[in-house]
Amino acid sequence: MIVSEPREDIAAWVGGKIGVSFHPPFTAMAQVQGGRIIAAYVFNVWTEHDVEVSLAADRLSATLMRAVFRYVVEQLGCRRATFRTRADNIAAQQALERLGARLEGRQTAYFGDCDALLYGILKEDFPYGLHA
Repeated sequence: MIVSEPREDIAAWVGGKIGVSFHPPFTAMAQVQGGRIIAAYVFNVWTEHDVEVSLAADRLSATLMRAVFRYVVEQLGCRRATFRTRADNIAAQQALERLGARLEGRQTAYFGDCDALLYGILKEDFPYGLHA
């Protein structure tokens, strides 16, 4: 089941997984299975054409990715989404690349103990798009 509330709980789950905390305003979306979150996204810093997206997942489904894509493109009206991941999180980097994201830069010490890699994905490059 895909849910967007309670967004504070979803954001806390994502934050706990990736080592950050989120402060409003933000929205969130999660996939719940067996009464527990298995994957979730937090959306913040919306700038009309772009939104920053944070992701944590034990297991990531195409259903959730399609729901996220629809939210970013149709509801927020964005052309792109921006992701940051820890430079030492190879699994997250590989997942972002499978989603169609491209490495765009590096932010030194963004996570305190680790650099962040900045990824972007344009709506036309997202493989789980509206008609996939």
